[in-house]
Amino acid sequence: MSHPLSDHYKGFEISVQALRRAKERDEPDDGPRHFDIVVTISRSASGESGKSEMFGVPEQEPFDSPIDATRAGIDYARAIIDKKVDGESVDDL
Repeated sequence: MSHPLSDHYKGFEISVQALRRAKERDEPDDGPRHFDIVVTISRSASGESGKSEMFGVPEQEPFDSPIDATRAGIDYARAIIDKKVDGESVDDL
């Protein structure tokens, strides 16, 4: 089980959870793995609990480590905040 990692970017809080998929039969034990990555974005506000939105990160190439998968999640959340991902927005937060 992975633990969420948090980051702050342009007034938003980003939480990332990278869930490692089970190894396929033909994959080596020490090879890169696929991860299901979910990011949660909310407005950063001291003392307030605000609205948040969850986004699934599109399928990625296998990652060597959970840290690399988490970084991909942070990059994706930042792209959403920067309005670089079609169909995804944080305008209602």
